[in-house]
Order: sequence, then structure tokens, then C-alpha cells
Amino acid sequence: MKKIVFFSLLILSQSIFADWVLDKDNSVLNFTTTKNSSKTEVQSFEAMQGRIEGNKAVLKVDLSSVDTGIDIRDERLRALFFNIANFPEATASLKIDPADIKAIKLGYSQEMALDAVIDLYGVKQTLEVVVQVTRLKEGKLLIFSKQPLIVNLNKYNLLEGLNKLRDIAKLQSINSAVPVTFSLLFTKK
Repeated sequence: MKKIVFFSLLILSQSIFADWVLDKDNSVLNFTTTKNSSKTEVQSFEAMQGRIEGNKAVLKVDLSSVDTGIDIRDERLRALFFNIANFPEATASLKIDPADIKAIKLGYSQEMALDAVIDLYGVKQTLEVVVQVTRLKEGKLLIFSKQPLIVNLNKYNLLEGLNKLRDIAKLQSINSAVPVTFSLLFTKK
């Protein structure tokens, strides 16, 4: 009987601490832009990959996959703003305690405030991100932004590209504080 309990606990602990892989088809990463002080639009990225291994979570975003719904705007963002020839991806990495995930019962959620290291345009900044982590059915983990993450473009040396976009589009202004939201579904490997 003791052996059965031991092996059951071993299997359970391995499944809880197993690596997790991002389900790209059921995950979204959005950012909101405001131009001319009143026109607000939601954009997204179509290609990203991520995983949680041990106590480290990493999300890599293919910046060439930006999708604003307008082809010419997407091209300008890729070339003038993100400069994908030199900076093809952005990454976010953070530490997450596997015990915190284990403590969440199936079907329940837990709010967590975590420090995320955002690497964008060759600049790394640490920002606090508040997430809601939900253990769905066994083998599924949903992590979504409880509140928007505000990315200040000045801190990432992106104002020059922002100004180029503003000039080409003949806009009075484009807000340099960009709210980012996400819903990321992870599946146990």
C-alpha cells in the first residue's frame, strides 16, 4: 500500500512540475494604441512561442507578425518602429514558483504579481505584471493579464520610430504609453 501511495505522489508531483508549452492557437497578445488623443485601436501579434520550465516562464514574440488589420500600417510598424531587420523578436521572462501553481486546485484561479523582464529593441526592463493563473482541466494552465501592462516606449528607445510613424501618417500624436494585455494557454508536455 505504501508503494502505491508513493508512486501516486511521485506521478502527481511530476505532472504538476512538468514543463508547459504555449498553445499558440488559443493564446492572444494585444496592445492598444491611441492617436490624436481620441482614436484608440487594439492590435495583436499572430506568432509567439512560450514555455514554462521549472521556475522560469519565457514568451517570445515574433514582431514581424504584428497585425493591425491594415497591411501598410503593419509594414511600417515592422520596418520603421520595430526595426525587425535588427530586432526580430521581443521576449518576456519571469520566475514563477511551481509550488504556487501546485497550490491552485483544478478549476480555481490565483492572482499573482510577478516581475517580468521585457527585452524589446535591445533594451531590458523589469516591470511588474499582475496575472490571474487558472488551472483548467488536468494539463491546462491559463495565464492572463489581470490588469494591462503599461509599456513606456521611451524606456525602450522607441520614440524615434514612433515619431517616424506619426510623421508618415500625418498624425498630431501617438501615445507613447502602450497598454498590453494577454491570455496565454499552456499545455503540459
